[in-house]
Amino acid sequence: MGAMDLKSAKALFALIISIMIWSASFIATKFAYAAFTPLTLCFIRTALAALIMLGIRFVRREPLKLAEEDRRPVLLSALFGVAIYYALENIGVALTSAGNASIITAVYPISTILVGAMFFHDRIPFKQVIGILIAIGGIVVLTADPLGGGGEHAMTGNLLLIFNGFMWGLYNYLTQEVSEKTSTSALTFFQTMAGAVFLVPVLLLDMPITIGTITPAVAFAVLFLSAGCSVGAYYLYNIGLRGVSAGTAASMLNLMPVFGLIFSRIFLHEVIAARQLIGGALVIVGVLLSLWMEK
Repeated sequence: MGAMDLKSAKALFALIISIMIWSASFIATKFAYAAFTPLTLCFIRTALAALIMLGIRFVRREPLKLAEEDRRPVLLSALFGVAIYYALENIGVALTSAGNASIITAVYPISTILVGAMFFHDRIPFKQVIGILIAIGGIVVLTADPLGGGGEHAMTGNLLLIFNGFMWGLYNYLTQEVSEKTSTSALTFFQTMAGAVFLVPVLLLDMPITIGTITPAVAFAVLFLSAGCSVGAYYLYNIGLRGVSAGTAASMLNLMPVFGLIFSRIFLHEVIAARQLIGGALVIVGVLLSLWMEK
């Protein structure tokens, strides 16, 4: 990648923070399921995120413009990367474990590479693929049974989450297509608003809606998913896409299981085994190698 300029450094920092936030989303989602069904939670978090974005726009009074030729990719990115992505993620997390969901994000770089090759005529340097594969090897080392556990419907949930990697790949490329021409605030705003609209028909599938007891833990989890994951993390990730390629941004998602282990230790007091430390180190090495190999 050569000497890292300020723009690249800012992009990488933004990506790391966004991935840290998303790595805690699976834990928060599990907490929120105490009161909400998966599809209802999906709509509520996105609708609240849209309201937050409206509030930010009202306070800042920033004119948000979207060129006519950018409307199609922005709408498609909202459909694939917000509406469909979160609907499948919430269903998948409900069927499998939070640990499985975090680990499965290791396939997202490969999914993004395939999306780029199939739909965007993108060529990923072979050396960069080596870095991605090393990181995925680290994911395998992180756990002896990466897709085990989670209940009798875990495999269905795992497959949904794996398929979701292709939705995320489409989001990466569609967003990068307009990220240089549209401000990050405008891009995140229109994606969030469109995503909330696209999720209205999804909410109808969850009728009649039932809501359980909303405890402080549930309320905090929903707020974290809305403000933290659907607003803050997306905004930071979109900043990151301005400075690195879609493939590199996706490869950094390999850091998510590593952060997941750290959060498990902090919040759930889980013991981290030696093999998990080795796997985490491989993930970091793979991601750094992938970044270094990018031209």
